[in-house]
Amino acid sequence: MTENQLEQLSNSTHPQKQIEWLASRTCLKFACGEMGINFLGVEKDEFSNPCLVNHSANISITHSEKFAAISIDLKNDVGIDIEKISNKLERVASRFLSKKELDNLDGNTFQLGVYWCAKESLYKWYGKKRMSLREHIYIRPFVPMAKTIKGEIDYEQIKTCLDLNVYYFEDYILTVTIQ
Repeated sequence: MTENQLEQLSNSTHPQKQIEWLASRTCLKFACGEMGINFLGVEKDEFSNPCLVNHSANISITHSEKFAAISIDLKNDVGIDIEKISNKLERVASRFLSKKELDNLDGNTFQLGVYWCAKESLYKWYGKKRMSLREHIYIRPFVPMAKTIKGEIDYEQIKTCLDLNVYYFEDYILTVTIQ
């Protein structure tokens, strides 16, 4: 481990967060090896997004308690997010869902988890921060346990629609942008 990586790891003093950080870097190192990329570590760009040291591949990293995942693409921007389903999403839903999205809720916590993860994945895909999950990212209505959903970003000069894959396992949801 490099001095920079040790410094990044020590930024978190909570042992669980350190384990999640290490797991995500292990995933990334493995994926890079499978793709023939020499993994030299992760650094932050000017917007604090993770990027590979000395390589132009686009990456996104997520972790939550006992899971870590990454997305890597040689050409396209990527976004990935994982969330453990809990009641806290119900308490904060009005902060990240638009009125139209709130009207589409059916009371299912997994549905809220999909909304949250999809918006976070799109936020990471965009990568330039300062965008509002509620005002600038819209998730189109979807059926329960949908495997693919559509999300839209309408912010500054960007107006785009992206597909996202949705994965359900245990009490977790993971979404990842696809292009």
